[in-house]
Amino acid sequence: MNSGTQCEMAERHVHLLRVLNELNNDIAEATDLIDAFNFIVQTIRNETGAGTCISLIEEEQNFQVWVDTDRRESRYCYLLPEQAVEREVLKKGTGRICYPKRQEVEVTLLPLLEYQTLFILPISYKAKELGILYVFREDECYPPACVTEFLEQVAKRIGIAVKNWQREQDSRYKERKLKLLYDIMLNAADVETDRTMLIKDACWQISAAFDDARVMIGQVDREKNKVEIACSTSPYPEEWADSLFLFSGTGRDFRHVEAFFTGNPVVVQDGKKDKRCSQVAEKLELYSNATIPIIYKDEPLGVIYLDNKDYRTFSEVQLGFLMVIARQLGMVITNARQYEHIRMLAITDGLTRLHTRQYFTERYAEEYALAVRYRTPLCLIMMDIDDFKRINDTYGHVAGDNVLIETAKTIQEQVRKNDIVARYGGEELILLLPNTELENGILIANRIQDSLSMLPFSFSVTASIGVAQYPDHSADREELLMRADDAMYRAKHEGKNQIRIAQRTHS
Repeated sequence: MNSGTQCEMAERHVHLLRVLNELNNDIAEATDLIDAFNFIVQTIRNETGAGTCISLIEEEQNFQVWVDTDRRESRYCYLLPEQAVEREVLKKGTGRICYPKRQEVEVTLLPLLEYQTLFILPISYKAKELGILYVFREDECYPPACVTEFLEQVAKRIGIAVKNWQREQDSRYKERKLKLLYDIMLNAADVETDRTMLIKDACWQISAAFDDARVMIGQVDREKNKVEIACSTSPYPEEWADSLFLFSGTGRDFRHVEAFFTGNPVVVQDGKKDKRCSQVAEKLELYSNATIPIIYKDEPLGVIYLDNKDYRTFSEVQLGFLMVIARQLGMVITNARQYEHIRMLAITDGLTRLHTRQYFTERYAEEYALAVRYRTPLCLIMMDIDDFKRINDTYGHVAGDNVLIETAKTIQEQVRKNDIVARYGGEELILLLPNTELENGILIANRIQDSLSMLPFSFSVTASIGVAQYPDHSADREELLMRADDAMYRAKHEGKNQIRIAQRTHS
């Protein structure tokens, strides 16, 4: 080598060292790993004219392509065969240059065999294997030592960037985990916290912690024997949601079944190839995903579905984070259910299963205020079972109780879900019908009267009914209630088994 060539090589070496320093700064300023990789591949292209592929180890011997400059498709996964040259590179910890057109090379990524020159370098950090750097050219070349050293240094910097990114991810997840746990426990401390709102908040916060990944949280419905989706950060197929039964033989998505059985996260690397969800993967647009069971004291309560936007896997820190959140949600859901059960007992009449008078009074005040504010109609129906004392005296108190129970059932069949039916006292019942015109209130009263005649007793059951409507019969809440009561007593005094309408307000 003459002196001129030596001088050129020395200048080239110094130049590449400067480029490495600049690359250090670019990597340090990058806010995301992909941004850092883009700086790296562009630098390699500028300095060597070569294309680049960066693959990282996601799981044991499971690699994922993060960047491939010569192919549009990226983020695909592959496994290394036993004889793969990449295994040798990782084992020895040193790079290798190959010439696929001249010699047979066991390279896993088959498209790379189309190139004349191929560099394969290990990506590692403190002896921990992190991935593979492929650098390829269409021509056959024999790089000088300074270029080989440059690429080796680039591979080391990729290792540093990956490790820093992993540390940052772990730190972010720990920080978000603490915040989410704090929010969940804060809500749990308030027994009146709405369970639906709590699950919704957790759903969106988990999504934010995973860079806006799709998150769905389902709750176990024991009566239907299936999982019901309670919240989702994006749309999902209703057909899929309807198939989430608790037994594996009745659906096409078995991830939750396995999660409940094992009590552990179920991680799917590629939804379209995994038999546990392959039948629904296309409709759900599944890539890599995790299914986390929500269990409390061995009872399955729900499930968290988290779908990545690509084929990336979940780290142990991420799965640990999700399991901690699931445990806390399990505790909160259990507490909320117990509170809801106790509250339901407090507002439910023990015999008829109708609401109590106290609950009616509270809801009446709320609905009346809404009616006044939005100028919407509101109906009250008061009814008293005729000759109830005679039924008790003649047929016994058990028969009297059965009359109340069957009457309550038949009334509930005649009203809407948002209407309030309460036991007002003894054999007196009251109905609160929000957003209901007088004509519709009378229609419901007539349906109730007709249905009473069909009750399965050896004696007839009838009722005296009074109907009052806001604003026609009064613009005062207590007065409206009194007018409905008066109308009911008129019905009773005028022969029973009657419906009477409250007297209109006089101007």
